[in-house]
Amino acid sequence: MTNSSETDKAGQSVVQWWQGVTGWFSFVHHRKPDLSSPVLPIDLGTVTAALLVIAGTVLLALFVDPPYLSFIQQEGWQPDGAFELITEFGRSDWFLYPTGIALIAFSLFRRGGMAARKLHRAHTIFLAIYFVFTSIAFSGLLTMLFKFLFGRYRPEYVEAGYVWQSEPFTRGYEFASFPSGHATTAGAAAIALALLFPRMRWIFIVAGIWVAISRPALGVHFPSDVFAGFCFGAAFTYVYARSFARKRLLFAFADAGNILPQYRLPSRMMRTRNATLTSENTP
Repeated sequence: MTNSSETDKAGQSVVQWWQGVTGWFSFVHHRKPDLSSPVLPIDLGTVTAALLVIAGTVLLALFVDPPYLSFIQQEGWQPDGAFELITEFGRSDWFLYPTGIALIAFSLFRRGGMAARKLHRAHTIFLAIYFVFTSIAFSGLLTMLFKFLFGRYRPEYVEAGYVWQSEPFTRGYEFASFPSGHATTAGAAAIALALLFPRMRWIFIVAGIWVAISRPALGVHFPSDVFAGFCFGAAFTYVYARSFARKRLLFAFADAGNILPQYRLPSRMMRTRNATLTSENTP
C-alpha cells in the first residue's frame, strides 16, 4: 500500500512537472507579437552583409587557403601549443552541459507563491539560459548538416597541390572541414553573450575571434572554414534573438529596428510596451 501511494505521488510529480513545461511553451506561443520590425530584415544592409560573407569566404578559399596549406605542409611545421587551450573554449560542451543542467533545474523549481518581481527575475534568467543553450545547439546542428553536405577534407588530409577536396554527403572527421564547428560555436556564443551584456560585447567578440583563429593555427581547418563558421554562428544567433524580440521575450526592438535586452530599454519605452501586455495571462 505504501509503495503504491509513493508511486502515485511520483507519478503526480512527473505530471505536474510536464504540465509546467508545456504550460511555459504554451504561454510563449500565445504571446502577442511585436510587429514593429521583421525578424529577418530584407533590406540593403542585410543583403550587403550576406554578399560580403559569401565573397569573403570565396576569396579566402581562392587566395588564402592555398598558401596556408603550403605553409602547414612544410616539413617540420608544428602547431603552436598555446592554441590547444584556446581552442577548447570552442567546444559546445562547455556551454551546452551547464546551461542544459540549469534549464532542468529551473524546470524542477516550484514558483508558486513567489513575489511578482522575483518571478519576473527568475523568468528572465531562465530565458537568458535558454537563449544561450538553443543558439549554440541549433546553430551547431545546422553546421553538422553543412559539413555533411559539403564533405570538405580537413587540411591534414588534403593532397599537395590541391585546396578544395571534398566528398559530399560523407560522414567522418576527415570530411568535416567546412564550416568549422568550433568557429560556429564561438560566433554563436560571442553574439549571444554580447546581446545579453552589451557593455561587454567587445570582450566576447574578441574572445570568440581568438577561438576561431585557433582552428587554422592548429592546422585542423582552413581560414575559409572558420570565417564561414564564425559568421554563420553570429548571424544565426542575431536573427534568433530577433525572434525573441518578436515575442517580446528577453529582447525588444529599439529604434531603427535594432534589438536590446529588455532591461536596457529606457523606462518610458518599457512602460509603453508593457501597456500592451495587460490582456495577456502570465504563466
